[in-house]
Amino acid sequence: MTLRPVHASTGSVVYAVYGVVALFALACGQDAQQAAPQATQAASTAAPTEPAPPPPAPVPAGPVLEAPANPDEACGQIVVVAYKGAEHAADTITRDKAAASARAQELQTQAMTSSDFAALAKESSDAPSSAPRGGVMGTYKKDEWPELYASIKDPLFALKVNETAAQVVEAPFGFVVVHRCKVEKVHGRHVLIRFKGAKKAGPEIKRSADQAKKLAVEVQQKLSQGGDFAAIVKKYSEDASKARGGDIGEVGRGLLAPAFEDALFALKVGELSTVVETEFGFHVIQRLPEEVAPIMVK
Repeated sequence: MTLRPVHASTGSVVYAVYGVVALFALACGQDAQQAAPQATQAASTAAPTEPAPPPPAPVPAGPVLEAPANPDEACGQIVVVAYKGAEHAADTITRDKAAASARAQELQTQAMTSSDFAALAKESSDAPSSAPRGGVMGTYKKDEWPELYASIKDPLFALKVNETAAQVVEAPFGFVVVHRCKVEKVHGRHVLIRFKGAKKAGPEIKRSADQAKKLAVEVQQKLSQGGDFAAIVKKYSEDASKARGGDIGEVGRGLLAPAFEDALFALKVGELSTVVETEFGFHVIQRLPEEVAPIMVK
């Protein structure tokens, strides 16, 4: 601490005043130094603040409902809950009608909030033909609607595309959750090589499955190398479409064997498939433009 006089006559007073001020400042400085660690310690021991809760997860958007392109044509997806004694019910079905109705109501509630009807159908439907294809039962026009599905015709046509019916439909084969899917069609042609024991193979078919597959591979190679499709169909194919050069026309989802349908819909126009096996035999498939007319084979 340094003191300096101002006037000699008042020096003692001034020295005293400066001394008091200096001592007061020194004391304040010491108090501040002692208080600082205490404040730091208090801050470090204070209760930690709770982290802010994470924002809520976004609710997944449901499918966009669309007006059908053709009101008189519909693609249907279904989840069927069968019961013992219902038409076409498998022998493994043991639930009674009341239990089937309750189960269908549960699945209908799930379908209303799900964005993946196909997954629900594959997992839960009792329909052996439509369940493996995600519940797709077919694409039909109103005046060509199959009698088997007569009970769901009106509820289905009342829906928009991607919409699920709010009520379960009772059908002779069980209780049905109904969903309208988008109509998708492709045009294709194919060569079919059958084998003994294949579905709809006539008694004239003697070759084994291995022999049929080998022949189908040879056919696919010929076509890949630019062979004339109509001529190869005429020589090798064993399907009723042979008279039309293998042309099956424009078809919607749900009407073909699942493996055949998956292969055809996956092709680009003009593209040729590898050999595809179905319960009917071995196929080689080509996708055609929608406007191409069938080539009649004489």
